[in-house]
Amino acid sequence: MKPARALALDGHGVVYYRNREVPEAVVDALHRIGRLAVSRETALARYLALQDKVFSRELEYREMLQEFVREVGWDSPSAPMELHRFIQEFSADIVIDPDLVPTLKTLRRRGIKVGMLTNSIHPAATKISWLRERGVAELFDLIYSSVEAGAKKPSPEIFRSFARTLSVPPEEVVFVGHDPAEVQGAKRAGLRTVCLRCRCAEADHTIDRLRQLVSLPYWPSAEL
Repeated sequence: MKPARALALDGHGVVYYRNREVPEAVVDALHRIGRLAVSRETALARYLALQDKVFSRELEYREMLQEFVREVGWDSPSAPMELHRFIQEFSADIVIDPDLVPTLKTLRRRGIKVGMLTNSIHPAATKISWLRERGVAELFDLIYSSVEAGAKKPSPEIFRSFARTLSVPPEEVVFVGHDPAEVQGAKRAGLRTVCLRCRCAEADHTIDRLRQLVSLPYWPSAEL
C-alpha cells in the first residue's frame, strides 16, 4: 500500500471544539431577550433543519436567516441581521485541539497535504479567519466547506471532491472524524479512515488523542 499523501480533518470535534453547540447557544440567547414566539425546542428543531439545507446549498445562508426569523415569529426588519450577528459570535468561539499544532507540523514535514473538511454554513474564508486568529491557519493547505462544495458529509461525493481538489487519489487520503456516519461516508469514498474518540466498525483505526495519528502506519517515513 502506498503511503498517504493527504490528511482530511473534520472541523468541529477534531480541529477545534466549542463549549456550546452554536444552534443551542443561538436559540437560548434569543429566548433570553424575548425574540421567540415559539418554544425553544421548536426553534431549535427549525434552526437545525434549515442549517442542514444550507450545508448542501439547498438553501442560501441569507434565506436561512429570513426563514428562521419568520418561523419563530421574530417580526422586525433588523431580525435577520441580528440573528446573523449571534451566529457569527457563537460560531467563532472555538478552542483549538491541544494536539493539533505538533501533529500537523510533524505530518507536514513528511510531505503530507493537510485540509479541513467541514459541514458548515460558513464559507472557507470565514473558517480561515478563525484559524488565523489562533495562529494555526498556515498549517492547512485547504479549507473545504460543504456550503461551497454543494455536498455534505457523509455523502461520498464530498470526500472524493476534496481529494480531487488536492490532486490526490482518494485511497491516498486519510480522513479523521468523530462522527461514525461521516467515517462510513469517507470509507465508501475510498479514503482511509480514523475515528477520533468514537467507535465505528468500518474505521481502519480508532484513536483517543489526535497526536496518536502520527504513529499510524500511513505516512512516509520520517527520513523522506
